[in-house]
Amino acid sequence: METGKHSRMAEGSAYLRAVHMVLDGQPKILEDPLAATLLGPGFTDRLEGDRERLATAPLVKARSLICMRSRFAEDELKAAIGRGVGQYVLLGAGLDTSPYRPGHPAQGVHTFEVDHPDTQRWKLERLRAADVSFSERLHHVAVDFEKDSLGERLVACGFDRKRPAFFSWLGVSYYLNRESVLEVFRFVAGLPPSSQIVFDFVMDDAELNETERQAMRSITAFVQRFGEPWLCRFGPADLQQTLRGLGFSHTGHFSHALATRRYFEGRDDGLYLDFTTQMMSAIV
Repeated sequence: METGKHSRMAEGSAYLRAVHMVLDGQPKILEDPLAATLLGPGFTDRLEGDRERLATAPLVKARSLICMRSRFAEDELKAAIGRGVGQYVLLGAGLDTSPYRPGHPAQGVHTFEVDHPDTQRWKLERLRAADVSFSERLHHVAVDFEKDSLGERLVACGFDRKRPAFFSWLGVSYYLNRESVLEVFRFVAGLPPSSQIVFDFVMDDAELNETERQAMRSITAFVQRFGEPWLCRFGPADLQQTLRGLGFSHTGHFSHALATRRYFEGRDDGLYLDFTTQMMSAIV
């Protein structure tokens, strides 16, 4: 990410969520009508000029992943609220719209949007331009994960470390060094029981076949060009062991097979998931 500029990957993710609402079939994996609103009035023209590219395999897989990971996190959030969790933290919020969608469970809890200062500033500008309002329960927390203390920044903005919280961490962990990732895990693991983190992770090369490794090299070269290289990858078994060692009582690998079965079986619009990025959940 260039200093003073917002994350291009965050913008691209919002674009693909908006594209899903227009181009893909029913039922929608993720209902996100606000994504296009935040992108601004040029979204429709951009989509019309982009239809051929959006039909290519890399972008079909990319928007399948982006919609699935948000849907899974929001499903897990709903379950967490059902068991009494009253704080929701979006780590690397980007243009996530969950706290702004009418009727979304996030509107009933205290929500903390955490992001890099440059990306957060850009999002607030987009919210103002779209005349999107939000309640006093929503807090915007500027954090550089490589430099700042997540806990200190959250508490300064009203987060209660004595109450359980749900953390959604999407599209971020692989851009950080391993120690920064582990520090976030340690913070969540130190919160009260029922606290939970849901995140996506990039599979280590040892988990991939040669075709998947070649695809991984192409993806990493692409993100490198935008100045946002992937730095941290995991194998799911080792990752679960690491999480349990940090104090989580339950870990759940929401694998490629499980995600495909839950969200993609029976679809006729061609959406499908790549194997290389998968989901993990950990509960204190």
